[in-house]
Amino acid sequence: MKDFLLGLAFLIGGGVVIAVAQTYPTMPTLEFGPSLFPSLIGGGMAIGGALLALSRVRELPAAIRAAGGGLSAYDYRGLLISLVPCGLIVFYILASETLGASLCMALSMLLLMLIRGAKLWMSLAVAIVVAALIYLLFSRYLLIPLPEGTLLSSLTLAW
Repeated sequence: MKDFLLGLAFLIGGGVVIAVAQTYPTMPTLEFGPSLFPSLIGGGMAIGGALLALSRVRELPAAIRAAGGGLSAYDYRGLLISLVPCGLIVFYILASETLGASLCMALSMLLLMLIRGAKLWMSLAVAIVVAALIYLLFSRYLLIPLPEGTLLSSLTLAW
C-alpha cells in the first residue's frame, strides 16, 4: 500500500514539475529552452511513479482487508518521510527566487539529514559546505545562472 501511494505521489509530483517547467521562457534561437531538463526530470518522476503504482495495484484489496476495511493501521509517518524529497523540490521551485538557490539547497539538505537522524552540528556543516560547492560548481564552472534571491541580495559575495 505504501508503494502504491508513493507511486501516486511521484506521478502527481512529476506532473507538477512538468506544468511548472512549461511556464519557463523559450529561447528563440534554440530548439530547446530552460524547460527541457525539468520536463525530462518531471517525466521520469511521472513514469516511475506510474510504474510503481501500477505494480502494486493487485495488492490493494489485500492491504485494505488487512487493515480491517480502513487504513487506520497504515504507517502514515513513513509515507510522509518518503514524500519529504518531493516537498523539498516544490519548496525549491517556489522559494529559490526569494531565498536564493544556495540557501534553499542548504535548508533542504539540513532537513533531509536531520530526518535521517544525523546530529545537528554535522548536518549544518555538511549542508553549508555542500550547498556552497554545488553553487560554485554550477555558477562558476558550468556557467549556469542560479537564483541569488531577493532576501539576501545585499549580502552577495564578490567572487
